[in-house]
This record gives sequence, structure tokens and C-alpha cells, in this order.
Amino acid sequence: MLIFFDNLVGQNIGDRIHGPATILADPDQRDLALTALEIDVTRIFPEAENRAIRFEARNDYDYVSIYIPDFLSLEIEASLIEVYIKHEYLLILGNHQTLNRLEQILSSDFSSDQSPAQMLSFLFNYILPQKFSLLEEIEDEIEALEEHATLRKPEDHTTTIISLRKQLLRAKRYFEAVYNMLEELEENQNNLFSKHQLQIFRAHKNRASRLLSTVLNLRDYLTQVREAYQNQLDISLNKTMSFFTVIASIFLPLTLLVGWYGMNLRMPELQYTITYPIIIVISIAFIVFSLIFSKRKGWF
Repeated sequence: MLIFFDNLVGQNIGDRIHGPATILADPDQRDLALTALEIDVTRIFPEAENRAIRFEARNDYDYVSIYIPDFLSLEIEASLIEVYIKHEYLLILGNHQTLNRLEQILSSDFSSDQSPAQMLSFLFNYILPQKFSLLEEIEDEIEALEEHATLRKPEDHTTTIISLRKQLLRAKRYFEAVYNMLEELEENQNNLFSKHQLQIFRAHKNRASRLLSTVLNLRDYLTQVREAYQNQLDISLNKTMSFFTVIASIFLPLTLLVGWYGMNLRMPELQYTITYPIIIVISIAFIVFSLIFSKRKGWF
């Protein structure tokens, strides 16, 4: 457990704490920290609804839960951060990895202003970075797919496109939830923040809105690339069908000729020995003429 107060960092909840103060604790220290801050926790939502990003204005404090998903894999469990906000105190609960990262951020930006609003600002800088590297990587992948889509016979990248759509969908849900949470936090139902401090949340809300807009634009971009792939595949299929149509058109008269001479009838021309070579020459000439004509017309 780490306690930031009076420009100092304490290790023990028994240390003398003067507000404002911020406490970082893991789940094992949850009850101890809540008792020290005199926070009476009453669960309102069932367990199924608890696993979501949400904001609650309770009796004398605000509660925020933030689930940070792994955008690359659904199999990895989301990282939970719980925040309890009072007038002078801020309690942040999370796993060791999250707490270590927050400790680095708070220590590097340690200043005289250690109000809950300022510390929340550092927390939002952690969950809403200025540059979301995942979105930049996805944009680069979509650009590469767009270049492949211009090829005459592009490879099948359906699996890649589906994977990118799932990542963007998770990012969309995440930023929407964070935006809604910040919007409710900005309402300041318990009057925990001043008007100046509320501007901090407004700035982070605008950042969440910009990130959400970026995700939606990338989804539209990916949809256009997928349509380009489909159009290219349709063109390739049409060319293949055109080729077989030309071949069928060339050999259809020859098939008629085979059927004609396959009938058990006495045909006068069959009495001449030159008839067979003439039929062969005519058939070859027809095939050559048809191929040259179709090629000039650009049918294959």
C-alpha cells in the first residue's frame, strides 16, 4: 500500500495522513483501506453488471470502476481499477502491475496539488494516453491491406480483417464507456469538485471523444478496404467467367458439327476422301479466328 500526502509517500495506513491524500492499494488491502477512510461499501449491482466501466454517486463519496481490456485477445482477463473519491481522499484499488505503473506516474508528476481531482487526472492520463499506439498499429495494417487490395489477384485476408474489426469493436466499447463515465463524473452530484477541477474531466472527456471518433473512422476505413477486396475478387471472378464463356462459345459450333456428323445418316460428302481434311481445316480455322477475335475485343 502506498499513500501520497503532504508531498510524501507513506507505506503504512497507520501513518499520520493529512488530506488531501491518495492511497494505492491491492485487493488484499481493500477492507483495511476502506475502513481507514470510513467508506461503507454497499453493492448495488449484481456481479454480472459489476464487470463494466461505470460511475456511481453514493452517499458521501463517488465510485468509479474501470475495466481495461486486452484489445489483442479476448482470452486475457481485463484489468480492473476501482476508485473511491471523497472530498479530501482518493483510494485506487488495482492489481500489482497497475499500481506499479500508477506509482511511477504519480511519483514523476508529484506536485503540491495532490487533490483527488488532480490525482484522477493522472489516472485518466494512464487509461487515456495522448497517443493510443494500438490505433496507430491498426491504421498501418489497414493501409497495408489497402495496398494489397489493388493487386490483380489479392490474397485472402478475411481472417486479418475480422481480427481488426474485433479489436476496433473492443476499443469502441471501451472509449464509449469511458466517455459516459467521465460525463457522469462531470455532473458532480456530490459536489466533490470545484468548477476549475471539473474542467480537468471535461478535457479528458474530449480526449475520449477524439479517440472514439478515431476508432469509428478506422472502422469505416476498414469497411472500405473490405469492399475493395470484395470488388477485386468479383472482378477476378468475372474475368474467369468471361474466359470460360468465350471457350464455350468457340466450341459450341464444333459440338454442333460433331453431333451433325454423329448421326447415322448417309451424307453425300462422306463419299469423298477430302471431306475429312476439309472439316479439320475449317474447325482449326474457326478456332483460331474466334480466339483472335475475342482477344481483340478484350473478352479474356
